[in-house]
Amino acid sequence: MLKRLAKELCIYILAGVIIWFCIITISGGESVKLGISEAVDRCMNIIIPSLFVFMALSQILVSSGLYYCVSMPFYPISRFIMGIPPQLFFVFLLGNTAGYPVGVKLLSDLCQRKIISQRTAKIMSCFCCCGGPAFYSGTVGLAVFGCTGAGIAVFVSILAANFLTALVLGRAINEDKKTSKPTFRLDGRMFTDSVISAGKSLFVICVMIVFFGAFMSSLEYCGAFNFLKNTFSLSENGLVLVKSCLEITSLTELSGSPFYLLPFIAAVCSFGGLCVIIQIAALGVDFSLVPFFISRLTSAFLSAVICRFIYPFFIPDSVLTSVTNNVKFVKVNNFVPSFCLIMMILLLTLKKRLAFSKTVLYN
Repeated sequence: MLKRLAKELCIYILAGVIIWFCIITISGGESVKLGISEAVDRCMNIIIPSLFVFMALSQILVSSGLYYCVSMPFYPISRFIMGIPPQLFFVFLLGNTAGYPVGVKLLSDLCQRKIISQRTAKIMSCFCCCGGPAFYSGTVGLAVFGCTGAGIAVFVSILAANFLTALVLGRAINEDKKTSKPTFRLDGRMFTDSVISAGKSLFVICVMIVFFGAFMSSLEYCGAFNFLKNTFSLSENGLVLVKSCLEITSLTELSGSPFYLLPFIAAVCSFGGLCVIIQIAALGVDFSLVPFFISRLTSAFLSAVICRFIYPFFIPDSVLTSVTNNVKFVKVNNFVPSFCLIMMILLLTLKKRLAFSKTVLYN
């Protein structure tokens, strides 16, 4: 009875949110349009250029069986220290360097191909999620502090937290940890299919970012963030951290080189933000994301503690004593290359469908 009432309550709440969103979209049209425009700009200039290559390469590694060759040099670390199947170390490697969704997407692909079980995918998702070092050194380090060392300190903190999580959870994987060689496959069709699959996944991610951008603009328009700021007496930087829990790129709005906030920044970056979690869920993974979500909270705490102790070693004293930040975030225009990439993926998809239609027709 209670379960049914709770389910109905959730349905009514969701319906209310959707109706509210529709009203805000109509009344605050310009604000929502601006949010969508900024989200599209983020996708074309940041997300596609930084994620596409890694997602395509990860697909090629799985489809071709080359993941075995990438993982084997790290056999002692994976087998005797972390306790995970040696042939899966490449997932940990890419999941912690290639960008937030890549690790979980890899695990989902391996699960669909019956290479690993859902249980293994759930466990490994807990320590295979991290933004790339370029994101932290640029978006956090240079944009906020004018110092790449600050961003690297955040990255090392998150990487260390994920490694500690792997030390604890890796041994819970019950799969056969023998290093049996997969069947290697290297041909043009495998390459094309991998690139198209990466493009489709990236499209899903970008669509979710655009939708979330509109939602964030609606919250801004109706004064939700100002309400939080006044109710809890938050500073400007404190409000930015709250926004970052929803959308991680909001961190670039931090001002004044707040080095004392680095542990909190590490925690937020480790969590990834609600938008990142929605992106990962939108990829259609075949396993439960509940352990993943819980692990993000645990990893956030560990990252904050680690960052508190290590960040002075990554930042020169001359920078720490300075409270001014004269470095401006450079906005690179990658719109045209990203648009060309989208068109090429579309043409490849259409070409593949036409070839399939001809085969069916003549047979």
